Amino acid sequence: MARKETRKNRWTKSERVGEVTLFLTPRSPFWQMYWELTRLAASGKRGQGRAYKKGVSKSTRETDLSFARLVASRKSEELFRQRHYPEKETEPERTRMGPVIDGFIGYIETLGRSHDYVSKLRGRLGCLRAWMEKRRLIFVQDVNPGLLVKFQTFLRDQAGVSAATANHYMDAVRNFYGYVIFKRKLMPGPNPAAAGRQAELDRLPTHTLPPPTIYPDQINAVIEVAAAHFDTQIVNLIVFICEGGFRFQELQFLQVGDIDLEEREIILDIKRPDPDRVRLELRKRCLTADGLWIPKSRAARRPVHITDRLARVIGSMGLGQASDWVFLNQAGHQVAGNKTLLRLKRYALEAGVLVDKHPKTGKPWSLLRWHWLRHFHRTRAHVSKIRREVSKVAMGHAADPIHDHYRGLDRFAFHEEYTKFESGIDDALLTQKGPLK
Repeated sequence: MARKETRKNRWTKSERVGEVTLFLTPRSPFWQMYWELTRLAASGKRGQGRAYKKGVSKSTRETDLSFARLVASRKSEELFRQRHYPEKETEPERTRMGPVIDGFIGYIETLGRSHDYVSKLRGRLGCLRAWMEKRRLIFVQDVNPGLLVKFQTFLRDQAGVSAATANHYMDAVRNFYGYVIFKRKLMPGPNPAAAGRQAELDRLPTHTLPPPTIYPDQINAVIEVAAAHFDTQIVNLIVFICEGGFRFQELQFLQVGDIDLEEREIILDIKRPDPDRVRLELRKRCLTADGLWIPKSRAARRPVHITDRLARVIGSMGLGQASDWVFLNQAGHQVAGNKTLLRLKRYALEAGVLVDKHPKTGKPWSLLRWHWLRHFHRTRAHVSKIRREVSKVAMGHAADPIHDHYRGLDRFAFHEEYTKFESGIDDALLTQKGPLK
């Protein structure tokens, strides 16, 4: 029996695209998909997640074939992925944002962060959550860099926060999604808030100035002016930071019992100070809910070598009981960071050290800060040819993982290395009231 011949349709065409054989006829699903899209374009409505503009050319053989090839290639990729990578076809379960935020706050509390820090973190993430819920976005997987750019715009234009405050919000979101991605592994890929935070930093009206290089003659000039005003406390604070690389908050919470002159070291570790003896503003900012003072990071829990110059200054201070603060104001309380900084700047201005115009008033003032004296300590450690990993331990910086893994540094080797440290401070400017005991 002869096979019946069918008349060829001028629109019929078969083509192989990967693993898919493409048949384009007036009844083909590809034809129907293309026809619906062109109809949406003609009406100017939205479809497939984007707007189709008016004026799209009518269906022709070439446009139908190009569109059909595109659809077939995507279908081919889907079949290839299902055949060779079946484990990737399972879509990860979407997680609601609220419980993950609660878990992150609990994790931060276990790290020993202060009550004030935890409450601000909870408020900033709660603001992001409420803003997303208004847009019917309730899952942590809904966040992407584009969404965070819109959140920044909301903070600046509608919430009315400053650029610096908006950066604090983005910093909280970045830390949260670091926990989501690396701790909980709820999302693949990089942190979506990293790019947004840097973009917000670039929008700051005044960028943070890098610390300048400070030289020993400048430090000596400030010490000389402070000694001329009989401000021994400022002189001692300068020596402690320049010789030991302390952070100012560490000096505020430094107790006499932390100093061991026989072992020539000062131990900075977790402590539980009497809350009645802690300044009110420091209770919220620096103490945990359990009343513990915890250094900035794990690396900040460290020994500090007592150099000869620092030992002479400690011996001249006439320290009291082990629970007493090393640095007290006239009322017998902890020293305040803002008041001591104003005194330091006043002496630096009189000495002509790092003098510039005030950004608001335009009057001359000094750029010197307590933290820049800490940078001076690191510079002098480099000049004294102290190894990088040793000075990192002394300053409490986050240590290089390579050095942590392959090279240990015992306590005796640390102190022996730091005997080479020389800050360049003139000993003649330091008043010695008594011999070292």
